Amino acid sequence: MPLLFLACAGGPPAPGRTVAAPRIEQTADSLRITIAGRPVLTYHLTERLPGGVAPYYARSGFIHPVYSPGGQVVTDDFPAGHAHQHGIFTAWTKTHFRGRPLDFWNQQEELATVRHAELLETYTTDGLAGFRTRLQHVSLADGVVLEEEWHLRVHADRSPYRFDLRSVQTNVTDDTLFLERHIYGGLGVRGHRQWNRADSLHYRAEASFLTDEGLTRLAANHSRPAWLAMYGAVDGGTVGLRVFPDSANFRAPQFVRVHPEMPYFSVTPVVEEGFFIPPGGTYEQWYRFEVFDGTPR
Repeated sequence: MPLLFLACAGGPPAPGRTVAAPRIEQTADSLRITIAGRPVLTYHLTERLPGGVAPYYARSGFIHPVYSPGGQVVTDDFPAGHAHQHGIFTAWTKTHFRGRPLDFWNQQEELATVRHAELLETYTTDGLAGFRTRLQHVSLADGVVLEEEWHLRVHADRSPYRFDLRSVQTNVTDDTLFLERHIYGGLGVRGHRQWNRADSLHYRAEASFLTDEGLTRLAANHSRPAWLAMYGAVDGGTVGLRVFPDSANFRAPQFVRVHPEMPYFSVTPVVEEGFFIPPGGTYEQWYRFEVFDGTPR
């Protein structure tokens, strides 16, 4: 079992942390996790498509909004200029399948998409609340290529919020999926709309980025950090989130793609070299997230 899930298995809270039991609420459209009545995050079970957005951008199976302990939203979905990005999500971009290019990330190419398929479990136990779901990575020409299981669990900490995401993707076809070398792909995280220059109605200031080695936005791009934080001003305060990719992940420490202008990043293993997922093969990853008010420390 990877280090993050070992580290999360019970035990006393870290010094200085105040704990309260997280709860999970289910509706027809979403799963919502709260701590002490305050929202932490929402996962979408059914497709969402805002008015005025092209039908091929319809998406389910992602996390948004993610909240800071102070109650401020940190993420965005269907952002101006990049309507295919959604809070916390998973997708591959430059791939080949059955001799044709396939892009699950850029839905505007109208080649593939990712969607929620099945809710497998919800639970609250031992100071945790979580769920397991099944997602499908779908070729519009060939049907389901990858089935993915998410296991997400939220811890009882009030500040910062902490949650862990385990992702297992399985090739359910009779053919190999080839993932090319590329600058991003895998895990994606999209930050608040007030950090998005393309959103003229809501933009206020750029997001900031920081790694465990002290690298900021431009220098952090395609580095291989132990953690990466994205943060910035929202409605007069400062909020952000930090991701810790597990040291057991494929090709760890993995690269991060930090966009030079837009508020998003990707954690990816394909910056230097591609790989493939054969029929029945799996790709398994673990991430810890911390969501905070203020600046990363």
